Amino acid sequence: MKIRVEPESSGKKDGYDIIIDAGIIGGNPAGKTVSLLNSAGINLKAGFLAVTTKTVHGLYGDKFSAFLKKCGIENFDFIVLPDGESTKSLKYLSDIHDRLIDKRMERSDYIIAFGGGVIGDLAGFAAATYLRGINFIQVPTTLLADVDSSVGGKTGIDHPKGKNLIGSFYQPKAVLIDVDMLKTLDKRELANGFAEVIKYGAALDADFFKYLESNYKKILTYDEESLIHIIERSCSIKADIVNKDEKESGLRSVLNFGHSLGHAVETLYNYENIKHGEAIAVGMVFAAKLSKHLGLCGEEDVNRIKNLIINSGLPADIPDFTPEQYINAMKLDKKVADKQIKFVLIKRIGTFEFKMLDFGLIYDYLTKLTKLKTP
Repeated sequence: MKIRVEPESSGKKDGYDIIIDAGIIGGNPAGKTVSLLNSAGINLKAGFLAVTTKTVHGLYGDKFSAFLKKCGIENFDFIVLPDGESTKSLKYLSDIHDRLIDKRMERSDYIIAFGGGVIGDLAGFAAATYLRGINFIQVPTTLLADVDSSVGGKTGIDHPKGKNLIGSFYQPKAVLIDVDMLKTLDKRELANGFAEVIKYGAALDADFFKYLESNYKKILTYDEESLIHIIERSCSIKADIVNKDEKESGLRSVLNFGHSLGHAVETLYNYENIKHGEAIAVGMVFAAKLSKHLGLCGEEDVNRIKNLIINSGLPADIPDFTPEQYINAMKLDKKVADKQIKFVLIKRIGTFEFKMLDFGLIYDYLTKLTKLKTP
């Protein structure tokens, strides 16, 4: 299936397709695969550099090489980087730039992000900054990348003081999502991506949230039909929002539900021992509780979000950092303006509201929650 992304600010000339199927990389006939790439406007005679990680290359390097050759792509190379969030850094961005320069790659050539969200963000930022912009293709290999980071053109790297503080908006030429590659994810990584799926239902689609409540067991045991459905629905929701607000000047901020506290959690853990989706799960429960505290939603809404998160094997409780530590981390958030932070809250499941909140209010509520946790 295809989902079209056409940001209003860019126009159709910069639009692209999200292609979702099982067996794109290893199972489709050559003719179908080539047709997919031709329909996306990919020049198969250009040069290609696939950016990936040690784990993904070990699992799929040979299969992906065979896929590229099957498509008639002969001029390609890999750069294999370490796994983990720490790879999303200036050091590895420079390594990609060095390889691009050594290969004398041109604007008409392509970078392929072949991996999870870290690789998508890093490779996309390399594409945005090399020669002021080179072609870019997303081939995500995790559920989190499938439903979130591969779509919408957000690229960037982390800074020691905050997540995604250095980056740009840069849209790919195509996104190829092969659900077969999810079969090699461990259960923790699959749940990590499922957190971002929950986000779409909790903030934007009540019916989708009900589906997730009824089918999370099937999804988290790799049921192909369910996985294709949640990826298609998540990408459709995100594509619709990106089409209306590419640069996050308004509506697109709703996709940050759970992220304000979640990014602070990641920063305080120094991006170690907690995955992005796990931190966002904690952030969603906090945002739901804060919504209730402000009189926007009811206890049932909070409990439904919390229960789905817990049932999915994700954390729900705020880690034991101090309110001061959380506030200091959140002050570096990109959504801060005039000493306030733009928070995504919910009025009920599937309906959101933006509020600019004073850090003092958040501090007081964090203090209250901390006291409630103390025996």
